[in-house]
Amino acid sequence: MRAAVALGLWLWLAMAAAWAADDKPLTIGILNQQTALKTAERWNPILRYVTEVTGIPIQMRMGATVADTNAMMGSGEFDLVYTNHNFRPEFDGVYRVIARWDAKPIFGVIAVRADSPVKRLADLRRKRVAFPSKNAFVAYAVPMEALGLDRITIDPVFASHQEGVLAQLQAGSVDAAAVNSRFLTQYAAQQKLAYREIYTSEGFPDLAVSIHPRVPAAQASAIQAALLAMGRDPRAAAALAAAGFTGFHPATDRDYDGVRRVYRNVRD
Repeated sequence: MRAAVALGLWLWLAMAAAWAADDKPLTIGILNQQTALKTAERWNPILRYVTEVTGIPIQMRMGATVADTNAMMGSGEFDLVYTNHNFRPEFDGVYRVIARWDAKPIFGVIAVRADSPVKRLADLRRKRVAFPSKNAFVAYAVPMEALGLDRITIDPVFASHQEGVLAQLQAGSVDAAAVNSRFLTQYAAQQKLAYREIYTSEGFPDLAVSIHPRVPAAQASAIQAALLAMGRDPRAAAALAAAGFTGFHPATDRDYDGVRRVYRNVRD
């Protein structure tokens, strides 16, 4: 028995050494929800932890805009992605889900400032509503589906990422903002934004970490195991605290069928 355990440990160490010897790290494409600097502050500690545990170097990449990041994903530039845009019809079926950001669902929210006269969706007719981009899921496709069902025409404003959307709302540049519920809560606490929600969608699974089929199965399994272990590993505590969440959770491609449905219903 001890010999078998020793052999297994030796094989794992040998694989880790081989991965570390590869000069070219894997890349993970991160959806543009914040500025590049804030995204790096959140993700680099996570990636350092995964590399420490697996011996597989991984570096973060993102385009200047959501559309750029999506284009990079579409051309296969990323080995992994953290997004839900891969479930859009034009990207679907390539990357495989290996984990999700949190166990709690996320919601699409349309929010207004606390002092706004807007009380309901119908009050937004011909008003300026900010979105991150036309590629966003809970921050564009989901609220646009709701507005379309009520036949409400708005004046859309695009702000590159959710942080920009809420900055415009706080400054009074737009009448309402469409955002991810989790990001709205975090931003409001940090920036002292007083707001009201006038629309909240059904729940959807939080963003997924998905992997390209070219990544060897042994590496994919090691990365998945490391991500799913973060919530139980004391070594990951600092990274989780910096990112403001409790850890990654199991997920499959089928968990995102509701995301696919909305993307099919709302086309650019």
